[in-house]
Amino acid sequence: MKVLDRYILRELIGPLFFGLAAFTGMFAGVELVQAVRTAVDYGAPIGSALHLIALRLPQIVVWTVPMAMLLAALLAMGRLSGTGEIIAMKAAAVSFYRIAAPVAAMGLGLSMLTVAVGEWVVPAANLEYRRVLVEDVQGGQLPTVTRNVILKEYQGGFLRGILYASEYDVAERAMRDVTVVELDGRRPVRTTYARRVVWEKNTWWMEDGVIHIHGGEPGVTVDFRQGRQPVTIGYRPEQVVAAQKNPEEMTIRELREQIAFLESRGADTRTYALNLHLKLSIPAASFLFAFLAAPLGVRPHRSAASVGFGLSMVIIIVYYVLMTLGTAMAQSGTVPPAMGAWLPDGVLAAAGAGLWASAGRR
Repeated sequence: MKVLDRYILRELIGPLFFGLAAFTGMFAGVELVQAVRTAVDYGAPIGSALHLIALRLPQIVVWTVPMAMLLAALLAMGRLSGTGEIIAMKAAAVSFYRIAAPVAAMGLGLSMLTVAVGEWVVPAANLEYRRVLVEDVQGGQLPTVTRNVILKEYQGGFLRGILYASEYDVAERAMRDVTVVELDGRRPVRTTYARRVVWEKNTWWMEDGVIHIHGGEPGVTVDFRQGRQPVTIGYRPEQVVAAQKNPEEMTIRELREQIAFLESRGADTRTYALNLHLKLSIPAASFLFAFLAAPLGVRPHRSAASVGFGLSMVIIIVYYVLMTLGTAMAQSGTVPPAMGAWLPDGVLAAAGAGLWASAGRR
């Protein structure tokens, strides 16, 4: 690493940690107020509220690292520009692109780091957050049994079947009080009631049930209340669990598998696809903020610090307004999930490219 790179990176480190502490503190403060209020309402100890905040920190850090990178780049480059050091570097035949390279490199590194945190830490923390909230704060229980399970089967984009189970036991890999309705168009052609459906030898087995085949009068009834028979459901045990899992608690791999599984049955995957792209687009903002801030920061200002703070706030607000707009349009089906998730990043990239081209000519 050359002396110039080390010098610019040292300028970035201080504002980066300051911005990370400031923005994380603001988000954590809001979460803390809500957690304490919930703990007081349920009579839980304050320690449980602090535990909730600790579990939210990984998600908060993923949100705030891009903000901190933006502030650091604006303040560092603004200070160098305000003291004339940028002019001195250019006088020594150092191009703007070479000056800004360490800023972009730090942004890229932080993007990769936040992707890793979002993949390996955030899903587990979010899942544990839900457990602590239900069990330690609200005094309930988050057992391995999932209640009111609903699974839908699609073929060619049309609903072909619905399964309802009063509960699913993950440990036993068994459903209880199961109703399966098979459809032809909108008309039910077969309804199955079973006391229990269990997964054994890579097959679902229905036990103690009755099958009603519709079509004739009075129709056909198959009674197997004293036995069992195989049934095709289309969901493996792990997929039943994933179907009930919140997208925020899934890794990128789990989201991709769930999307592929649902697409094979023609089901709606917008929520899962949107969360998948957000897991990448939000961390990518660290690089894009650095990309945008580098040329903005080198412009001469009377007060680099105040302008840097002001610009960072404006850019962050615009970014999150665009993200909210894109997310809402994606959820409503107005635009594809990928477009909705990457909308603010695309605007940042376009603005940054224009500023880099302008700064490189000066």
